[in-house]
Amino acid sequence: MLFNPWSFFKKQIAKELDVKIEEIEEPEKYGDFAFPCFNLAKKLNKNPNGIAKDLEKKVKVNFLETRAAGPYVNFYINWQEFAQELLGSINDNYGKPEKMEKKKVMVEHTSVNPNKALHIGHIRNSCLGDSLVRLLEFFGNDVVIANYIDDTGDQMSDLIIGFKFLDIPVETKMKFDQYCGDIVYVKVHKMYEKNKNLLEKKKTITKKIEEGNNEISNLSGEIARKVLLEQLKTCWRMNIYYDLLNKETDIIQSKLWEKSFDMLKEKNLIYQAAEGDKKGCWLLKLSNLPEFKEMKDADATIKRSDGTVLYIGKDIAYAMWKHGLLDLDFGYNKFVKQPNNTILWTTTTKNPEKGSPKFNNVDKSIAVIDVRQSYYQDSVKAALKLISGKDEEYIHYAYDLVSLSSKTAKQLGIDVGGKSFVHMAGRRGWVVNTDTVLDALFKKALEETKERNPDEKEEFLKETAEKIAVGALRYELEKVSPEKIIVFDMDEALRLEGNAAPYLQYTYTRASSILRKAETVKNFDAKLLKDPKETETLKLLAKYPDILEKSLKDLKLHYISNYIYELSVSFNLFYQFLPVLKAEGKLRDSRLKLVECVRTVLKSSLELLGIPLMEKM
Repeated sequence: MLFNPWSFFKKQIAKELDVKIEEIEEPEKYGDFAFPCFNLAKKLNKNPNGIAKDLEKKVKVNFLETRAAGPYVNFYINWQEFAQELLGSINDNYGKPEKMEKKKVMVEHTSVNPNKALHIGHIRNSCLGDSLVRLLEFFGNDVVIANYIDDTGDQMSDLIIGFKFLDIPVETKMKFDQYCGDIVYVKVHKMYEKNKNLLEKKKTITKKIEEGNNEISNLSGEIARKVLLEQLKTCWRMNIYYDLLNKETDIIQSKLWEKSFDMLKEKNLIYQAAEGDKKGCWLLKLSNLPEFKEMKDADATIKRSDGTVLYIGKDIAYAMWKHGLLDLDFGYNKFVKQPNNTILWTTTTKNPEKGSPKFNNVDKSIAVIDVRQSYYQDSVKAALKLISGKDEEYIHYAYDLVSLSSKTAKQLGIDVGGKSFVHMAGRRGWVVNTDTVLDALFKKALEETKERNPDEKEEFLKETAEKIAVGALRYELEKVSPEKIIVFDMDEALRLEGNAAPYLQYTYTRASSILRKAETVKNFDAKLLKDPKETETLKLLAKYPDILEKSLKDLKLHYISNYIYELSVSFNLFYQFLPVLKAEGKLRDSRLKLVECVRTVLKSSLELLGIPLMEKM
């Protein structure tokens, strides 16, 4: 069975030419592959055009035709010969390597403070993280999905101030996470401007939350749990699930931080500043490392002079736990049974349950955290290297922010002046919650679905509309390279045609419908697939494993998004101009086989992006 046709051809060409595989190009025209002879001309002191002519006669690779064109040797796949083997090899495992290197990988994503609802910036993190999980599992890895819950600090203190000292009612008819983030959080920050004494009270509350085992910390824990359950409902709605919730209170109270701090001191990797504005603070020695040498004040503060542990200090302890560098573990309790029937566990320091899975001691960890945290994440990675003496596979999967288009901002009542977009700001109420977008998408999709299916039952209509809504939002957030800012426009997200998930979902549905009507796909002869539209679709099918390999290597999910759209466009053109069910004899069977293979690859790729599939819509 073919694993990666594109890679296979490149390797065969490289072997015949005795060159590196990177020297083989993929031109937009003049062949499927090309080899420029300029470097060989320098080595052999010969004319590159002459070398190309010589190679044309000498190089022989199965299924490839070799043609010289000036200083290039161009290779053309003989699709009529190769398609039989290609279509015969496409099944549910197409794209998976024959030998998979199974690693234990922890992917940590979402990690939103439990004081607010998830806005569309947060859910970009969740979608990217979830699809990374799907891709890693597709390639055979054992993946632990973690969600870091910062249930300490200022954000929880704000809610305590609101509920306990400003008499804001806890009970509400709103979704509780939206209530806390959109109402309570905003009100409290407005009160800080009027009453500065509240800021002093906030410091006391923060300390009590971190200490634990008191009235304030217990109330904070109850509120955090309530908010978290609502956040999870949003994620579950997006088909996003987890294995473990890691609570920051447990990192502090389990002595994980203390043990990591002691280890850093024993290894002489930290020091206490004796003078200057950081006097009394503990700093991590980074300035001697090559990657930090050019940076002014590179040493990272991990603990303030008043004993407060900074985020970076907690993150280092947490990363050490992930990679098994501490002889210490949490206790665990079942938190909730998720809609996909899996158990979501949570860390605990009190009465842990027996028989919990082993979550840490991973070979690789991936932290999906926005690009603004790059310095801190680089510092964590450096700390692991200093502690273990080797390069631990700790990856910061950085992504840029989601901003609001000027049009969407104006719809929210935000004055943007002459700007084309604005960044979201929770304290000012400048956010678009994920549930708000999903509800709007659902409403529009339901109207469209009713119009197309007037005789269908309400249950089908609502289920279909929900799948369209979820797919539309996920694709909008995953089709862009992670290092690019997304300027979110509500009207664009609600678009149900063009380069959007509903178009991809409909393409899958169309392929399924054709195959249902055909009932069976008989023996086929791929040599009959001669039309350029068929060849283009075959070419894209052959590229799928290569796209997956590159996506895994670079951790770039938009490669898959771009690919699905290209395949969908190609398939729809093929179906529009060439009869399938009405084709005759062997040609009908061959085209049906092509449809079947497109459906298989669409199913695989859409599932990797978490986009729901529908047999009818």
